[in-house]
Amino acid sequence: MTGDAPARDIASQIETIFHPRAIAVVGASANPDTPGYDYLHSLQAFGYRGRLYAVNPKGGEMLGLPVYRSLRETPGEVDYVICCIPAEHVLELVRECGERGVKALQLFTGRFSETGRPDAAGLERQVLAAAREAGVRIIGPNCMGLLYPGQGISFRADMSREAGSVGFLSQSGNLLFELTHYGAPRGLRFSKAVSYGNALDLDESDFLQYFAEDAETRVVGAYLEGLRDGRRFLAALRHAAGRKPVVVLKGGRTGAGGRAAASHTAALAGPSAVWQAAIAQAGALAVDTVEDLIDMLIAFDRLQGGARANAIRPYAGHRLGMVGAGGGPSTRSVRFAPGAAQDERPRLGMVGAGGGRSVLTADLCEELGLAVPPLPEDVERKVAERAPGLAGWVTNPVDQSILAGSGLGGGQVLEWLDESPQIDLLLANMNEAWAFGRPNADAILSRVAERFIQVAAQTRKPFAVVLGPSDYAEEERRRLVSQVRDRLAAAKVALYPSVERAVRALARFTAYWERRQA
Repeated sequence: MTGDAPARDIASQIETIFHPRAIAVVGASANPDTPGYDYLHSLQAFGYRGRLYAVNPKGGEMLGLPVYRSLRETPGEVDYVICCIPAEHVLELVRECGERGVKALQLFTGRFSETGRPDAAGLERQVLAAAREAGVRIIGPNCMGLLYPGQGISFRADMSREAGSVGFLSQSGNLLFELTHYGAPRGLRFSKAVSYGNALDLDESDFLQYFAEDAETRVVGAYLEGLRDGRRFLAALRHAAGRKPVVVLKGGRTGAGGRAAASHTAALAGPSAVWQAAIAQAGALAVDTVEDLIDMLIAFDRLQGGARANAIRPYAGHRLGMVGAGGGPSTRSVRFAPGAAQDERPRLGMVGAGGGRSVLTADLCEELGLAVPPLPEDVERKVAERAPGLAGWVTNPVDQSILAGSGLGGGQVLEWLDESPQIDLLLANMNEAWAFGRPNADAILSRVAERFIQVAAQTRKPFAVVLGPSDYAEEERRRLVSQVRDRLAAAKVALYPSVERAVRALARFTAYWERRQA
């Protein structure tokens, strides 16, 4: 509920909130099992560069910091306050924040309207009225707050400290943590993120408007359970999606999910079909699972052909605007390769599959709207010149076992597929399970990873790599897969844990840009 304040003014306020010169944790604690400890420890561990104050009526010292008995006692200005005290004391804290000129109060404190109790909902309304009178913006209640690696701000010490280009807004703090936990090994990194809980004051529309203009954010993701103002949200979503790819995961799409959402963040849910249609109409991409959300954030962040690319070419001779770091359309574009008049589906070239996997991949691609054409004639000629014994045998997807011992590697075939105007998308499978059967598995995986990194650095086509999870019983195999994954992720390769997830991401990626063009 932001009233009638212009979007640019709210975005400016949020920018200031993300850059606090001093943070106070009210309800700070020396007990490691409390949120008051977690916030202090996380900010210290992340290397927050501003002043950090611990506030607790008991006073004393904790984590090397003096403890102030109230916010009024803290020296100097305080821009951002994290509240970890019970709900019944929040009104007084809002008044203290107003006296101290605090710009934003983040309420980790819960047990407000999400409880369903009239008295708790009434208290929440009083908090909002007091905050507006005091000129204090509220994030929450019932939320984890900010993640901003560039400023050393986090609500957990075990999140990645490396900054990225994905901005994220989430009603759930735990889901935001899950994204950092499961996405980090594949290179998912955030510019900024916020868990905003009940959205009493600053809400999803405000944060969408902010991320749409944020120079550090190139891709926007959102987890929503309900909306404060549906019309305003769709306008903000349409604006953001016109500038950057936006991926939305909606919770509360069913009756059971809606009940859970109401008790979680007091959100009013809506029917799945309505949400899907509204999000698509606004130009964003709706997904159904956390795994899909991670996959598509990685796709939009990394499926752009590598660091040296100026463009990517899905198919058919058209151009689509891509998005640069500054927020608007950049010199990058989606280009559709010529020569696809007979079949305008995006055409996939894959290397590294075995025989059975090749068949299954081709089936899946067809089902998802991708074409898997025979090996292009220009590539066939090059195969015949390099390895005459493979002439007419190698097809697409390329069976890695056929190449073995021929002197022709999968990396070279990938480069030829990249050069061919008859292929639009590239997919490579590390096939680590096969490598583990060889005595020099370490050397094989390292060599294949480096070749794929070379392809990713030079290609101008969407290129994904498949590397399975490191859940092997043998410690050595776990170590090898983890090392290879770290190397590929550091090189900004788009990584997927299965061929199926990679193909689905490529299909959605190309369909999204085709729809955006239309």
